[in-house]
Amino acid sequence: MRRNLFLYLFIFAALIALILYVNGRNYQESIEKDVISLRAKTQEQEALLDSIADARLDQPLNFTLEQHQEAKNYFEKLGWTSERVQQNVTDQLLELNLTAGGNPLVPFTGQGRGFQVNDTRFVNHKWVLVNFSDNNQWGELLVTYTIVDEENITLETTAAVLNDRYR
Repeated sequence: MRRNLFLYLFIFAALIALILYVNGRNYQESIEKDVISLRAKTQEQEALLDSIADARLDQPLNFTLEQHQEAKNYFEKLGWTSERVQQNVTDQLLELNLTAGGNPLVPFTGQGRGFQVNDTRFVNHKWVLVNFSDNNQWGELLVTYTIVDEENITLETTAAVLNDRYR
């Protein structure tokens, strides 16, 4: 009788072990399938984000005179082109660099030669961003320009910021 009891206990334990093994294996396979599907979704989303980022890099800047149709219309009414305005304003800004003590549009005192305008970026039909430096310090200006007539363009500093490499 004892032998039969041990035999039944052994068979019962073996069945429980087999059930646990099969359930564990099925659970592991379902988890692996979930991981594989999540990895695939993640790769698809990364590819989508990369394509969106690439598309954004291909787009031109929004704040440029070339992309601003209202500004172009404004210049057409005056009989000017945006290229002509850019050239005339840039020339006038660079001519002001020849002033003794630096460009008078820059409201800061430069060391040595004074501040000189280096680069410009036109925002619209009224504003231009200007980069300036004196070889030790640099900064940016927001300059408002107004076309008075064929020969005259007035320039006025609206805002200025100075960056110092030693601060």
